[in-house]
Amino acid sequence: MDGTAETVPGWRRLPWWNAFLFLATAATTVLTGAAFAGWTGSGLAGLVLAGLSYAAAILAILLAHEMGHYLLARAWGVDSTWPYFIPLPAGFGTLGALIKLRSASPSRAAMLDIGAGGPLAGAVVAIPLYAWGLAHSRVHRVGALAPSGSDSLLALLQSWMQGETLAGGAGGMVFGDSLVTAFIQWLVIGPLPPGHDVIVHPVALAAWFGLFMTTLNLIPIGQLDGGHVTYAWLGERRAMWVSRLVSAALLLAGVFVSFNWIIWWLLTRLVIGLRHPPALTEAPLGPWRTAVAVLSLLLFLLTFVPVPLRL
Repeated sequence: MDGTAETVPGWRRLPWWNAFLFLATAATTVLTGAAFAGWTGSGLAGLVLAGLSYAAAILAILLAHEMGHYLLARAWGVDSTWPYFIPLPAGFGTLGALIKLRSASPSRAAMLDIGAGGPLAGAVVAIPLYAWGLAHSRVHRVGALAPSGSDSLLALLQSWMQGETLAGGAGGMVFGDSLVTAFIQWLVIGPLPPGHDVIVHPVALAAWFGLFMTTLNLIPIGQLDGGHVTYAWLGERRAMWVSRLVSAALLLAGVFVSFNWIIWWLLTRLVIGLRHPPALTEAPLGPWRTAVAVLSLLLFLLTFVPVPLRL
């Protein structure tokens, strides 16, 4: 050895894997957007054109969310990866995106800024896109709306015990409303006449998904964004109690409201965990950052969808 440090070529330090996942997610969301738009033509150009608005909207929301985390992590000197987008050739075309923090947070204030920055930035992009998408959606008379009842675990078990089918009806997917989406629909479209429903524009669908991902990220558990916020605001011990209470609430919601929440209860218990790692210093938040913490958790409540999806 000659005592000199080995250098890594610049091209090898570029985020090639992140770029590949972004392009793969762009492809899967274009395909999904074309399917949502009802495209049945042929040719690559037509396919891309049909799915572009959906893909652009959903990628813009996810990119705003993750760059909110990334830029604030950089501002605080916390080492983090570039965003990893997660392509999925089904469903909404993606499972979202994430960054990984590779060093400890210097303080609870830094943890709040990094944790809250993503959901707030994503919501700033998603809300106007949802309004624009609804303004370009169509109100149609429908023969029979999907039932408005629960798709909870309890309801599914009761249906099975009564010999009813567990498959969805022929009416397609029905997306639930949060307080935010219901208010925007009332503002843009107004009250719907009886027997009518909204056939949403693909951009509105992308924005709905973006807002729903905001909700999931803001669940105040463990190392989710909402867990970062409650840890920064309340400290490690009280944040752990919040995680336990919210975990129990997710389980109850899955049993009595919507089976979707069973999945997230299992994910948070078995994968994410309830505990948040401590920051290097435990100084409490000042009044301005406390207000940001309250605003972030209020955003969680306003975007929460009790029954997200029914078939």
